[in-house]
Amino acid sequence: MNDFKTARYWLTNADAIIISASNGLSIAEGYNIFAHDEAFMTRFGAFYERYGIMNILQGVLYNYPTAAERDAFYKVLFDYMIDHYEATPVFQDLKQLVGAHEYFVVTSNGDMHFQLSGFDDQRIFEVEGNFGNNQNPMPMIEKQQAKFKAFVQKYRSQKVVVLELGIGANNQLIKAPLMYLVAQRPSYRYITLNLPHEIKIPTAIAQRSIGLAGSIDDNFKELLKND
Repeated sequence: MNDFKTARYWLTNADAIIISASNGLSIAEGYNIFAHDEAFMTRFGAFYERYGIMNILQGVLYNYPTAAERDAFYKVLFDYMIDHYEATPVFQDLKQLVGAHEYFVVTSNGDMHFQLSGFDDQRIFEVEGNFGNNQNPMPMIEKQQAKFKAFVQKYRSQKVVVLELGIGANNQLIKAPLMYLVAQRPSYRYITLNLPHEIKIPTAIAQRSIGLAGSIDDNFKELLKND
């Protein structure tokens, strides 16, 4: 049974919150970069017909024959995911959950929706870069990583909640390092929101962790309730 009461208490009383997020958060918004679906074909059908590109992620990684063709794909991508983006209810709820807390975001999502939803771009670590800097992401990644390390050092002995959103059970890029971080710091807590089969909490932090199974948007609504 999902322990929303304890999760609310941890979040409310935290000195700082680390938000970690992957594709599951984007899917909760209505964007799925792995899907070969109607939304993809409506916007990117020409690239499917021309190159056999099956989804947005494949399109981002594709080795186009010319720079003009690559730019054409990115023009459609930005039009779809960035240029006309407005904060969705999912992100509005997330901002409300964070409230006035100090926070830092660690994400593998490249869509820049955190920045576009009003999260401070100086408190975001995009571990694989974003769609805007994907050709040379390392300088920005290294700068963001240094800021995140400084944030963790600042709050090394305080009450910190890692709020994990839609990260796969076996993810080694974000999930594993942050769970190890929690294991090393007794004052840290871990809350993971995901589908039931994607929730994985190691024994080392089980007593300081909560898994909230179900859709992220529904669980946000529950966390925002007063009881």
